[in-house]
Amino acid sequence: MYNIARSVDSGGTRLLDQPVFNSIQPRTRFQLHTSEPGRIYYEVKQVGDTAYPLSKHKGAVIPRSDRPLFEQEVLMRPSARFASANRLSYCLNENFVPQDKGTGDGVIVLQGTPPFELTISVQNLAASERYTETVTVHDTTWRLDLPGYSFKSVGHHKVFIETVRDASRCDQRLPDSQDRSIWVDVAESAAIVPFDRREYFCVGEVAQFQLEGIPPWTIG
Repeated sequence: MYNIARSVDSGGTRLLDQPVFNSIQPRTRFQLHTSEPGRIYYEVKQVGDTAYPLSKHKGAVIPRSDRPLFEQEVLMRPSARFASANRLSYCLNENFVPQDKGTGDGVIVLQGTPPFELTISVQNLAASERYTETVTVHDTTWRLDLPGYSFKSVGHHKVFIETVRDASRCDQRLPDSQDRSIWVDVAESAAIVPFDRREYFCVGEVAQFQLEGIPPWTIG
């Protein structure tokens, strides 16, 4: 019989299980617990054999100071997700840098052991192009900041979390795909352009202009 306990944040340990197993060999293996991160303790409490079975000697407990004990550290798998699914808006030719820092839009929440290596891709649907960049993050939150990328065409762009790695070297655990991507709407910059470059107009003639951007416009 052995105790399985897990350390708790408030200090001390919490008993998880107290299994009893039988073995016909002089050596055996314990079943390790890896479902939750943390430090796990395995402590042999009683040992019985054919001559002294545990069922008849339940009170024969090994003194605590003499109990075989080993510890196991279960590391958390790294994960990354977007804090909000809200769409981002940028203008044509703008760099992909943070805008409104007062919201959770474009913020990625990370779990694991910093520092993180985060690989982000930006897919330009109109041009069928894909840009990928890997950044190092030293905190558990990071706002999208890719100054090396600028939006070269109007329309929808999809930002996707490709991979995440942390200091534990454990394989990544990515959440559902809907938490791994957000959309960016890129609009044409507002502009007003004259149709002709004449300097002089006659009475009654009309000067025509072309508007660029998304209606409605406010022209001063």
